[in-house]
Amino acid sequence: MIFSEISFHDSQIQKVTENPNGQTIEFLLDFPTDWKNNIYENKVLRFEDVTFYSVEEIPFGSLPTILNIIDLGEINKDLSTEKNKWIVTRHKIKIETTAGTRTIEFSNCEFM
Repeated sequence: MIFSEISFHDSQIQKVTENPNGQTIEFLLDFPTDWKNNIYENKVLRFEDVTFYSVEEIPFGSLPTILNIIDLGEINKDLSTEKNKWIVTRHKIKIETTAGTRTIEFSNCEFM
């Protein structure tokens, strides 16, 4: 997963957009591309097939900044009904920010 390959530390969350129809959540980040020269670029972190998104943050004087992303592994969710059996596997991460935490369960993630 990209979280072991890319450090998101010091990325500022500019905006979060939810598309319930496509089950996607997009984070618009001010992403540090050159820490030495303090250069940041807007990048999108997109989560697909989201089945859970929780924000537990306090009011904060500025936009939340990512401190760490913790990979919580894969989980199986039983979405079955009486007539249909449906079990899905999702990745689960916790994003620690300067204001608190965000937890997401998703099937795929892209960074662009």
